[in-house]
Amino acid sequence: MSDTSPTSSISPPLRAAQRLRAATSGLGLQGRVVFCFVALLTLSLGATVYMFVRHTRGQLSDLMGVQARQMAASLALAKEQSVGLRHREDLARIGRELIKSRNVLFVAFLDDEANPISVASRDPDVDLKNVCEVKSSTSLLLRVREARSALFGDYVETVAPVLSDGGGESRLLGYVAVGVSQEGEAARLGEITRAVVVIALLTLALSIMVASVLVHRLFLPIRTLVAATHKIISGDLDTRVELDRTDAIGALARAFNEMVMWVKQQQRDLAAVNQKLLESNRDLEEKVAQRTAQLETANSRLSSEIAEKEAFLRAVSHDLNAPLRNIDGLATMLLARHSEKLDPDIVHRLERIKKNVELQSGLIAELLELSRIKSRRGKLELVDLEALIGDLREMFAEDLRARSIELIIEGPLPVLECERARMGQVFQNLIDNAIKYMGPASGRPREIRIGCEVKLTEAEFFVRDTGIGIDPEDIERVFQVFRRGKNSMEAQVEGKGVGLASVRSIIETYNGRIWVESKLGEGSTFRFTINGKYVPSAGKAQRATPAMRATAA
Repeated sequence: MSDTSPTSSISPPLRAAQRLRAATSGLGLQGRVVFCFVALLTLSLGATVYMFVRHTRGQLSDLMGVQARQMAASLALAKEQSVGLRHREDLARIGRELIKSRNVLFVAFLDDEANPISVASRDPDVDLKNVCEVKSSTSLLLRVREARSALFGDYVETVAPVLSDGGGESRLLGYVAVGVSQEGEAARLGEITRAVVVIALLTLALSIMVASVLVHRLFLPIRTLVAATHKIISGDLDTRVELDRTDAIGALARAFNEMVMWVKQQQRDLAAVNQKLLESNRDLEEKVAQRTAQLETANSRLSSEIAEKEAFLRAVSHDLNAPLRNIDGLATMLLARHSEKLDPDIVHRLERIKKNVELQSGLIAELLELSRIKSRRGKLELVDLEALIGDLREMFAEDLRARSIELIIEGPLPVLECERARMGQVFQNLIDNAIKYMGPASGRPREIRIGCEVKLTEAEFFVRDTGIGIDPEDIERVFQVFRRGKNSMEAQVEGKGVGLASVRSIIETYNGRIWVESKLGEGSTFRFTINGKYVPSAGKAQRATPAMRATAA
């Protein structure tokens, strides 16, 4: 399973830098400077000691190799005859004498077949396998090779050929192998290394003390400035920094003193301005109090006028409805009792009277409701618009079927916090308006589309139809009461001229606006907005889903 932790993609150097930053986060600036100096000095001394030891070990190995080659070559020249004649005693004696030397580990004489003639060694378990390989590879002659002994540790060995020195061609008589131990020199090198490390540590400790003193003295003026700053914070603007220096710290101290003087002057000016503001505020508070009293009086008067207006509207509605009810009752009674005796034309006129009475009663009710939209707000609740429009679809099912109109919801639609009845009234009036002005069938699609786009601060809805459209001269007045278009087709549509005015009033109560886009003969699009505070999903991305088509069955 792959590592998905946030630190899995961080490189080791960057991770080490983060740990170093975390370790030094508790140190001040002075501590960080000392820490950096000590770190750099430690790295420098460590690198120096490492390079010294490495270089010395290399030189020691080279010296031991040179010693081994020189000894092997000298023995090959000196003991040519003894090797050629296989004088074991002479060769054993010289070997015993040589291994008494401090660095010589073994001396071996071999014949021309690389078989040992005499071997003298301080290590009885010394391995001569590498020495015997010279017969198969002459390139190993006089080559220094490193090896290790369990008893004496690291050593170098080399093999020199023993050649006859006759007047003719040289003849191989045998070999001389010499092993030289490095332990003694390595021990002395270890002592030197320890001495160098001790010197480096003493140098580091001394450098830390010197750096701490220097950094402490270097930051003394800064600490003085910090102390002066704390005094100024506590309100002592007479504080001054006395530093007689010509460097950047001295310039900083002089700038600090000038800043304190400027702040003190600004404080005096600010106190004077505050005094003037206090005087102005007192005058302003008096004016605000007077204005508040006036507003309260105006609000009280407005509330009283609204109450009187509603009472007046109720009275007017009652007074207008009373004679209409009487007329409707008389017409109903005449039709019920004497419809068979009356002339058909009279019956037709009585029925028209009843229908007109119903229309006027409905108009009075709608006007009364229009006057109450902005003054009386209902309870706000979360309303699922898709479900609300689904209910309206059922309400208009017969009209949609009869006129072959397809109602399309381009979803998803948001949930609104609103008055269910009035939001239903908005969509009901717009859908009803679209159905009425759809016009006769002309071969074009007969559709009503409803959709919404939720933005950061508002939601914008649209109701689009493919009806007869609106004349450009009539677009500005479609939302006015009793205003209808001049189109001959529009004149044949029943309506009171109050529905769109009610829609605009309801939309304005939600801090929105409504407008219409239309082209004569091609259809209309009514657009309106609802403030984002009534849209819980405002500011969230809306998922694009295929349009949900719903046609009345």
